[in-house]
Amino acid sequence: MELKFIKTSPTENMTLLIETPVPREKQLETAEKLIAYGSVYAEQAGYIEAAKNPLAERRLQMMAGEFCGNASLSLAAVLAEEKGLQAGEEREIVLEVSGTDQLVRCQMKKEENGFYGRVAMPLPKGVERRSFSLNGMGYQLDVVAFEGISHIIVPTALWGEAGVKHAEQAAKEWAGEMPSAFGILLFDAKKNTLQPLVSVQGSTLIWERGCGSGTAAVGAYLAMQAGSSLFVSLKQPGGTMGAEVVLENGRIEAIFLTGRVSIVAKGTAYI
Repeated sequence: MELKFIKTSPTENMTLLIETPVPREKQLETAEKLIAYGSVYAEQAGYIEAAKNPLAERRLQMMAGEFCGNASLSLAAVLAEEKGLQAGEEREIVLEVSGTDQLVRCQMKKEENGFYGRVAMPLPKGVERRSFSLNGMGYQLDVVAFEGISHIIVPTALWGEAGVKHAEQAAKEWAGEMPSAFGILLFDAKKNTLQPLVSVQGSTLIWERGCGSGTAAVGAYLAMQAGSSLFVSLKQPGGTMGAEVVLENGRIEAIFLTGRVSIVAKGTAYI
């Protein structure tokens, strides 16, 4: 099977955009093969499809049907590149994306080595404190739930140097009480750093270099805590991403994700 692909780097959250049509029931299995170390290799994959809504240019269907801000910025960068944007020029790209019924609007600005993007994220369904247990210990942790993915925010001080080990264990043990796609976010509020671990049930468990929905989740969590609108810039393993949260009357009215994305490869994969 030959598959045309585009490989992008949104804050090093390496993403494959698959151009060749693949039936929905085979998309997850096919994407898993493509992102494997022995193939093209990436952290995630999505399929470029025709949009049903005439206001959208394309549809992005993620491998597990989840929503992904970084992949949205990636497809927007590809479409902006096709339009021949020159350095300094800006263009809005409107997409349909899996995991949300809302149209996703991406503002893309051409830079010397890629694009700087700003995408309006779907609003969270809720921010709530939930009880979890691990190794006999109970924890009260905040969960930010989006339509296609939920994120558990874990302060880095909670697990200290054992954070990575505990997060990986928790991702497996808590999967039964979380949606099929969820993240465990090791967040340091003093240093504004984020280590995102993302689980897609039955598929992948990956420490992402940069997580768009995780960045939005931390922004939403902080805004609710502060009771006001804010902008937060989060240092992640692959670089820095930002979240602008608009809060009015105690409700989140808008979240905008910002980050850089570059197109690093195009080609044909064989599986």
